[in-house]
Amino acid sequence: MAASRVPVLIVGAGLAGLTASVLLGWRGVSCLLAERRSATSRHPRARGVNLRSLELLRGIPGLEDDLRVASPMDMGEFRIVIAESVTGQVFKTLLAPGTLDTRLLSPAAVCHAGQDRVELILLRHARQLGAEIRFGTELISLDQNADGVEALVRDRATGQEMAIAAEYLIAADGNRSPIRQALGIGIEGRGVLSNNMSILFQAEGLREVLKSQGFTLYYLQNKNFSGAFISTDDPMIGQVSVEYDPQKETAEEYGMERSKQIVRAALGTPNLPLTILDAMPWEMSAQTAKRMSEGRVFLVGDAAHTMPPTGGLGGQTAMQDAADLAWKLTLVLKGQAGPGLLATYHAERHPVAAMTVARQTTNYVERMRSDRTELADPNVEADYMSVAMGYRYRSASIILDKADDGQATENPLHPTGMPGTRLAHVVMTRDGEAISTLDLVGRNFLLLAGPVGSTWIEAAARVSARLGVEIAVYQLGADLIDPLDAVRARTGLAAAGALLVRPDGFIAWRTADANGDSSTTLTHVLSRVLLRNSEAASPTT
Repeated sequence: MAASRVPVLIVGAGLAGLTASVLLGWRGVSCLLAERRSATSRHPRARGVNLRSLELLRGIPGLEDDLRVASPMDMGEFRIVIAESVTGQVFKTLLAPGTLDTRLLSPAAVCHAGQDRVELILLRHARQLGAEIRFGTELISLDQNADGVEALVRDRATGQEMAIAAEYLIAADGNRSPIRQALGIGIEGRGVLSNNMSILFQAEGLREVLKSQGFTLYYLQNKNFSGAFISTDDPMIGQVSVEYDPQKETAEEYGMERSKQIVRAALGTPNLPLTILDAMPWEMSAQTAKRMSEGRVFLVGDAAHTMPPTGGLGGQTAMQDAADLAWKLTLVLKGQAGPGLLATYHAERHPVAAMTVARQTTNYVERMRSDRTELADPNVEADYMSVAMGYRYRSASIILDKADDGQATENPLHPTGMPGTRLAHVVMTRDGEAISTLDLVGRNFLLLAGPVGSTWIEAAARVSARLGVEIAVYQLGADLIDPLDAVRARTGLAAAGALLVRPDGFIAWRTADANGDSSTTLTHVLSRVLLRNSEAASPTT
């Protein structure tokens, strides 16, 4: 029997698993990804990569450009409506063309490519960065102890088995997650909301039906069905998904002719010539794993949470799970952080997952099934952008301000700079070139000092050498020119103060001045953030 040893084993090559392999490879961590399917997704499924996900990926050379090329449609023409059919009565416009301007939010530009294209791009970059990706390979057994994970995988084509010893395992194995079940991790939430059939089709006349609307999403509230239509990256290919009742009909009944009838009804064009490319049944559910880790195994993506696709945050939450794990695993594996840092994964990501599931479930009621009001959460965060971009973290890796207000989100257009929030996007100049604050975030920690906070610059160099942790250091007014003082206004950074920003762009600590020994304070701060308990103490914040 073949055997292999690797720091991180990933099971599942969806958005979460591939994102994890990309970001681990970029950070110099070897990983092996096993996927039981023979290839990546053929269906567009989750559409796009949103601003927050792109911010976490854009440091990887060439990746953002590849995603932009894969989605040539202009996001300014993005349209979301609730309608009887694509050509029928429009009940409500949720997003009109020309209203989506993200320049105040992020330096990234939204990618709206389908999951089929995004996965291929992530796959290519993962392999270029050294990740080993094996398709047609299924997990047979899994065991773990205090020292690592022992897994047995099998090549589905040849039957050859391989034993893999890994220090950690990332379970990205989908909503039914055999790994989650084997670990005995339960789920909570509404469960299955509906059964659906996703139909991928090709029609030359689709251009005329859409009348050059660009990227278009229709939520369909029809007297005969409930579903959705979404355009794809190919102007002659579209995707229709409709709900069906398994008590009255089965997925097998959706043959070519029935699928054609459904597509034509969704489009409102009874005679449109078209070809069915594929039809795939799927369950819409709303649920969250009760815990997102067990020992050295971590759940990401659909293995940890599933939600209706009404809002486009399912795939983004999956990618952001992987990003959170990647930097933490890297620092623990390199001995720069204590193992307790990995316990913050659940503390940070579980509340975000639960909040996002609730928002998307309420969207499902509002956009598709107004008759199912029992599913809506009356306490759900109302502002979509706050859920997508303004979620906040509270964990042992965040040193909260005494004035922390306990809110789960903040409006990303009105950032506070409080620890646990995402660093605000502000355009400045560095060496005469325009740069965003978020362009300073990458593999390492970032320390931003106020215009008279030079003591923190000196301290950061000493602390970096002492703890063996790289810190990128910049001072406003010296390294960074901000003539409107917008950075301080949008982060609460005091003139003599400092911000410590984690590799994921979240503010870990903020101080107003340099009381006492700055090096000692920063040593304690960074040690606390990294859960290096032997060197941590309670700094004055």
